Amino acid sequence: MTKEERLKKIDEWEEKCNAYHFALGLIGIDANDKPPVDGANTRNRYTSVLAGEAFEVENDKEIYEILKELNEEDLDEVNQRRVSLLLKEMEAILLVPKDKFIEYREILNESINAWLKYKNEADWKNYAPYLDRLVKAHKELTKYRNIEGDIYDVLLDDNQEGWNQIKYDNFFNELKEGLLPLLKEINDSPQIDDHILHGHFDIDNQKAFMKDLLKYLGVNDSWSKIGESEHPLTSGLCRNDIRFTTKYYEDDISAAILSTIHETGHAYFGHQIDEKYESNIIGHSIGAATHESQSRFCENHLGRSLSFWKYNYPILLKYFPNELGGIGLEAFYKAISKVECSLVRMQADEVTYPFHIMIRYELEKLLFHDEIETLDLEEAWNQKYKEYLNLDVPNAKEGILQDMHWPYAYFGYFPTYALGSAFAAQFYNQLNKEYNVEELLENNQYSTVMSWLKDNIHHYANMKSGDEIIKIVTKEDFNPQYYIDYLRNKYLSIYKKNI
Repeated sequence: MTKEERLKKIDEWEEKCNAYHFALGLIGIDANDKPPVDGANTRNRYTSVLAGEAFEVENDKEIYEILKELNEEDLDEVNQRRVSLLLKEMEAILLVPKDKFIEYREILNESINAWLKYKNEADWKNYAPYLDRLVKAHKELTKYRNIEGDIYDVLLDDNQEGWNQIKYDNFFNELKEGLLPLLKEINDSPQIDDHILHGHFDIDNQKAFMKDLLKYLGVNDSWSKIGESEHPLTSGLCRNDIRFTTKYYEDDISAAILSTIHETGHAYFGHQIDEKYESNIIGHSIGAATHESQSRFCENHLGRSLSFWKYNYPILLKYFPNELGGIGLEAFYKAISKVECSLVRMQADEVTYPFHIMIRYELEKLLFHDEIETLDLEEAWNQKYKEYLNLDVPNAKEGILQDMHWPYAYFGYFPTYALGSAFAAQFYNQLNKEYNVEELLENNQYSTVMSWLKDNIHHYANMKSGDEIIKIVTKEDFNPQYYIDYLRNKYLSIYKKNI
């Protein structure tokens, strides 16, 4: 085959893979929409058949050989990047013996089911053996990839290209030096009263406000759809079909609002990639930290800002005149900005959030270097929560069993949350050099910000790594000091006003 014929073969293969992913994605969305319980066994059976077919297609050995041949060809920049990404993805599975992969999937399913059971029972002792087997099986699978070096570095790079333990260690050390003193200053200040966020807020009224909020955010049903699920998430079926969810709480007016703004950050990224990448891996394999930078950018730098609420708070008051009547904008802004050490990562404020990630990163390193027994992780977890956040962990449900990442084998993923937050701060600093962002948000010009993100970040998809995009956009290398300065300036200003 000629080079052109081989590339056409890859095009056709990717189109078929995309079709399977589209179908499985729709099934996954439906599963979060509370389908009839009695149909679960049949749904799961047919979904497994479809997933098995997809696996066979994705791991076509003929395609793998064609990719290796193309990798030696003189290709244009886009196809070279595409072939490189496809080879990396295929080699993560294709080089694994089939019996080993089947065994791994069984161990993974056992881990998931055990976690669902033992989390509710707050029973780490009985769950730990399942995680122990999963970690060992995951290490064994990774070894088949013939990648030299530390296995944990491989997992970190899988989640965010170019990142390893050396870079993350330096990053988290800088955060500790910058944020531990900040947290102490805040804890030594009079605390903010946020009781106004925790009254009774009718969910129908919350949904009505959400329609106005989405209009302000520029998110519409021509390319997106909002739903509800236990855990908010975003599923990009294609550029113009992005599904995302939120969760409403009657006793917390801010939860659904902030989670929705967060998920629309992911949604915009999926929607605004360059059209030419939509049908290939460049559009589908964006680094976790790069993607998270956009959701954290929207939630924190925009949605938690005073200027955002100068426009949107009067609208919120129309839906909750009794609950929020008499509560001024400044009091509402302080309430959603409250810093308080808490046990659960997903409920953490901006300042304490990176400490939750540090704890998980430090424990995961120990786990993958065989420097801690799996059973002893709970004690180590509890010690680190005392060290970093001065909290006593009452049980495993609120402690080590709270996240689904380890039971689902998302190893190396946690640090991308903090890294994405730091990326966001550097992007925001650059945007503020080019626009007065406060004026844009106050004057219903959110779309200008989204256009800037599209032109400077989103259109690349995974054509460039996160570090490369930072350098292109800001004209300098990644620098976590922007993140530290952002948090210090914002929260010392808020807490000084509270004195």
